[in-house]
Amino acid sequence: MARLNSVIGALESGQHAFAAFAAPEPAAALDFATSDYDGLVFESEHKPWDATTLRDSLQYLLNRRRIFEAGTLAPSPTPLVRVPVNGAEHGQWHAKQALDLGAYGIVWPHISRVEEARNAVA
Repeated sequence: MARLNSVIGALESGQHAFAAFAAPEPAAALDFATSDYDGLVFESEHKPWDATTLRDSLQYLLNRRRIFEAGTLAPSPTPLVRVPVNGAEHGQWHAKQALDLGAYGIVWPHISRVEEARNAVA
């Protein structure tokens, strides 16, 4: 059975996974909705956190024709979100919101110690 997350699927099968970074804006999502990237990281580290715009961007990334033709509910590209907080900060609520809105993974900026990684996923 194929994975819904094409980034993990590519890595599991020993292939490279290619992703792009874009602002969490509906226009950018539309531009990438038919791209050949495995993943798209909505870059939220350097912008004010806007859950409504992120939600809209995640919806605009879904290309219904592509999903229908692929015969799977897996989005292509897989939506990921880079949250604005570092691993040492207590801001897991950003990750929770992004996952609740439909992101398939979280990119945590500036994690360099085990304690920061543990805090990020706590």
